[in-house]
Amino acid sequence: MTGSFPAPEITEEQLRTLTWRAESVVATARRARERIRHLSSVSQRGLATGNLGAYHFDDDESADLIYLVPPWRVDWPESMYELAAAQRRPDLADVLAQLVEAAAPVPDLLADARHAAPGFLRRLFAAARTTRAREAAHRLSGLLEDLERRRLPAQVGKLLDDLDQAVHTQRRGVHLFPGAHGTPERLMDQARTVLRDTLGKHAGEGRELALVPFRADDLVAVTARGRRLLADPNSEPALSKRAEELLDDLTAEHTRDFLGKLPVEALRAATAERVRTDGLDAVGVTSVADVLDAPEALLRQVPGIGERTAARIKAAARTMHREAAATHSTSIGERWSATAGQLVEALARFDAGDRFDDVERARRDRVLEYAGVMPAGVEGGWWAAAITGSQTTNGLWRRFTDDLAWAQAHPRLMEPVRLREVVADPWADYLARPAHYQGLLVTLLQREVEGGEDLDAPTLEAVRALQLDRTHLDEELHLRGYQSFGARFAVVRKKVILGDEMGLGKTVQALAAASHVAAARASELTRILVVCPAAVVVNWIREARSFTRGMPIYRAHGDGKEDAVGAWRGTGGICVVTYDGARTMDLGEPEFVVVDEAHQVKNPQAQRSVAVRALIDAADHAMLLSGTPLENRVEEFATLVGYVAPDLLSAGMETMNAADFRAHIAPAYLRRNQADVLDELPEKTEGIDWIDLHEADQAHYAAAVAGGNWMAVRRAPMTTPDAAPAKLGRIHEIVDEAHEAGRKVLVFSFFLDVLERLTHSLGGRVVGTLTGSVSPTGRQELVDKLAAAEPGAVLLAQINAGGTGLNIQSASVVILAEPQVKPSTEAQAVARVHRMGQTSTVMVHRLIAEDTAEEKLLAAVGRKTQIFDAYARRSDAAEVHDAVDVTEADLAAQIIAAERQRLGHAPEQ
Repeated sequence: MTGSFPAPEITEEQLRTLTWRAESVVATARRARERIRHLSSVSQRGLATGNLGAYHFDDDESADLIYLVPPWRVDWPESMYELAAAQRRPDLADVLAQLVEAAAPVPDLLADARHAAPGFLRRLFAAARTTRAREAAHRLSGLLEDLERRRLPAQVGKLLDDLDQAVHTQRRGVHLFPGAHGTPERLMDQARTVLRDTLGKHAGEGRELALVPFRADDLVAVTARGRRLLADPNSEPALSKRAEELLDDLTAEHTRDFLGKLPVEALRAATAERVRTDGLDAVGVTSVADVLDAPEALLRQVPGIGERTAARIKAAARTMHREAAATHSTSIGERWSATAGQLVEALARFDAGDRFDDVERARRDRVLEYAGVMPAGVEGGWWAAAITGSQTTNGLWRRFTDDLAWAQAHPRLMEPVRLREVVADPWADYLARPAHYQGLLVTLLQREVEGGEDLDAPTLEAVRALQLDRTHLDEELHLRGYQSFGARFAVVRKKVILGDEMGLGKTVQALAAASHVAAARASELTRILVVCPAAVVVNWIREARSFTRGMPIYRAHGDGKEDAVGAWRGTGGICVVTYDGARTMDLGEPEFVVVDEAHQVKNPQAQRSVAVRALIDAADHAMLLSGTPLENRVEEFATLVGYVAPDLLSAGMETMNAADFRAHIAPAYLRRNQADVLDELPEKTEGIDWIDLHEADQAHYAAAVAGGNWMAVRRAPMTTPDAAPAKLGRIHEIVDEAHEAGRKVLVFSFFLDVLERLTHSLGGRVVGTLTGSVSPTGRQELVDKLAAAEPGAVLLAQINAGGTGLNIQSASVVILAEPQVKPSTEAQAVARVHRMGQTSTVMVHRLIAEDTAEEKLLAAVGRKTQIFDAYARRSDAAEVHDAVDVTEADLAAQIIAAERQRLGHAPEQ
């Protein structure tokens, strides 16, 4: 080099050291360059996870969410921890780039410098090249010295090692919460952020998730037991699946049977006369079921039915089949078939299994749902739970953790089913106890309806959370879901009106609530008083003995009633007393009062009402039972509310619209209708049989109108002297049809002379007449006699005596000989037959004489029914302005005046 000193010589040792230093810098720079490219790529892709491995639970009502995440099942982003480490140094990219840029000349200088310490021959023959190598070596040495002074290689190496360590840590396993694993907090925070962000996309925009540690050992243990239970053929889920399949098959059988009885002409009515069916009988097609089975080619053999018409006939039949199947109830029916027998057998096995109340069943079912989500073989340990809200505000999380703790504390409820003895002949047992088996079916299929839609949320939650104490209930008693809800509602609210429609089991609900209170009081004396009409005292005694255990039962009616009351006051238990007994005897202060047919104390000034009110005031708990709490006036219903919840009374209640009235009294009033909670009830066909009076009937009726006697006018169409009334002829026809169809008949009339005439006319078909003079024991004997009689048998009943308190499901045809003044009277009468336990369709015939006072009375009854539907029954009626009572005397006067005018009689003076 001209004008400069030659570079000093370098020894081989110095060259080896320089080469090692340079190669180290080159390697570090190469790692830095690769890391820059990698981190840039990761930043562009983001940290989206692959398979989350999360188990998801949600709650439709509250919209709460839970994600359970075993960290080792998540496909974490490969560079998640690496990026977290990189983010600790915001200048990381710059520092790495500085080294890459500063070290860029090193590879070339190193290549030249490798010959800076040549041997003798190279110095002799390649002096120029050696000189250049020494110069490169000195420049390389200077560059490395500069990098070391800046500590850049060491700094970058440390950063790269930290990043490598983060990668290594992630490969060992991702952890979300502190523990013995020693994962740095910054890396766990990164994992939590990635998980939260990913799950947040699933949860939906705007829904923040909180991550909490969750020890999954209990979950794994409980769900393992749940899977074993699910595999048990006698478990409730297995039997439920079996019952669902059999019920579908039975529904198909019933539908086919129905369509087999439906004439083919029904297709014309269903299609508004758009298909022709004439001539189908010539090819053996006489029913809708025949149309379903017949090939179109067969239909086309009928003259006038071409390809298009045949297709329309088949389509109409299929549509009718779908509609019939869709409207079929869960009724098992009374006709045995292989399918029905297998279904009843499955229900008998369910009945012989472990018994759970509604709260236990709900918990157990939820745990089984968890088991259905969780796979077998999953490991326990610490998981992450991602929940909406927080551990205190997320109701689903509180319920979930509580369920797990409950399941661990009650292992028997998740164990394989232990069957008690299964009944030998399930079908015979079903025919003897149809209501019991229908209840089992609805419970098994989880089709129970609670009711109580008007209740406020805190009350509803309290009722659902209460677990009935069954200590004093018979272990064979199966409470329907709505019945358990009604009993728990009474316990929670303490004093209530239970206004369930007739036939839903208000008696058993009252006994269940009273039994719970007695069990809760433990060793304390509990006196349960039932106040009821004399006609149903026997029924209450029988039901109490059938459904309760461990409590003495006293009948305070008839001889020895004072002694019964004295014993009851000393020992506690259940005492059944009449309204007159409640008025005349000293009953003390019972702890629980049940008032049956409570509408009988609607007049607050009556002595019986005053006596009952005092008993209710003295008791801690009271239940007023009435399927017809509102008969005529809204004010009367408000009176009953005042007995149990006077704080709900307010001025002007009677002028409220129906919806506001129901909402206002909801804390003290619960009503469920048959149509809402008894899906298995067979169809009830109600019709009006319009009777064209004979000439003699008309003359007799006109004379009664002329006389102006309301009762004579009402019974005139059935009391025509010296001639068979047209109504009586129709009753004979109905009874004959019932005999041919294998049915039994219940005939109601208000009038004793009408019943007497029916007795003479129907003769040996009549098993007896139930009137107010028949003792309670005698009434039940008549009901039992009808049950044992052959088809075509008739039980006659005075409607105000046989229309309440009795279960007469053996009859399936009801005849109302004349319309009643109160709609509730007719409804109660029909409900004696159309109630739980009825297995046949129920046919109701209302006999109305045309062009008589009965027509006008029918219209008046319809208006009263509208008032009841609006105020006491949950319905779609919005408002009823005409809630003014019309007494029977006023109604009678109006109708007689109208009839006198129609028949040309002079007005009464």
